[in-house]
Amino acid sequence: MTLEELLDAARPPDEIDLSQEELARFFWKYRGLVKKWERANAYWATTNNNLKMAYEKLDEKEQELARAYGIIQDDLSVASQIQQALMPKHQDSLDNEMDIAIFHKQLTEVGGDYYDFFRTQTGHRALGVFDISGHGVSAALVMAYLKAQFMQVMDRFESPKEIVEWVNNASYLFLREVKKYATVNFVVFGEDHVRYVSGGGFGLLIHQGTPHSFENRQHFLGLRHRPFREYQLPWGPGDLLALYTDGIPEAQNEAIEDYTIKRLNQLIIDHANDPVQVILDRCLRDYTEFRAQDTDDITLMILRKNP
Repeated sequence: MTLEELLDAARPPDEIDLSQEELARFFWKYRGLVKKWERANAYWATTNNNLKMAYEKLDEKEQELARAYGIIQDDLSVASQIQQALMPKHQDSLDNEMDIAIFHKQLTEVGGDYYDFFRTQTGHRALGVFDISGHGVSAALVMAYLKAQFMQVMDRFESPKEIVEWVNNASYLFLREVKKYATVNFVVFGEDHVRYVSGGGFGLLIHQGTPHSFENRQHFLGLRHRPFREYQLPWGPGDLLALYTDGIPEAQNEAIEDYTIKRLNQLIIDHANDPVQVILDRCLRDYTEFRAQDTDDITLMILRKNP
């Protein structure tokens, strides 16, 4: 019997008859297998030790990331509280003049949609709705900056054109530097009319049953250093005004179809005689049933002039 026949056997034979030469070969083959096993065992021991060290380092990194994430979440929570504090509180002083329903939702903890109530130089009511490009903290910081700019200019001018142009001129270099811009809908309420500037925002005014869409083909805040144009529409008792950003009309469903401005405006027109909160709720319900998911900040305001 040779050594190869012995090793190929399924079970050890009853008698093993190997020559001295074959026994020597068996010995050295066995020693070779021992050495191979020792090397493999050392390799896997080293590998296991390296894996253990790697997992320990990974665990340390995960803990560091968890701590960093906690700090970020705390900072975002504070930023959200600050942004909420910058948003206008309940407009009690407007209740005698208008019925108002508002839906405002940021896509993340903080965002770029912003609305505010103002008084002009002569005391007329004014309303601004803005959408800062992008999302998150950077958009929220620009929102706070623009709020400060509008608050600073309100006691200087009366017309929306002068107000918006002053803010654009004062903010232009800063917005260009941080690569941000903002849509703007700025409305000043008179006794029997509204005057407005609209650059990229959306507005619909229904006067005595007749709808008027805002002219909004002007440039955004921070994009160009040129004049804005002011428009005027009639505004009487019972008239309805809707202002909104692009969060609803640009939302898409599962078939990648847009919700559209036309759909939102038609829904408002069809229910223009309902209370403002009912109109708002109908719009939100229709939007929610349509869209696949929220993809942008949302601001929708419905106002009706009291008799």
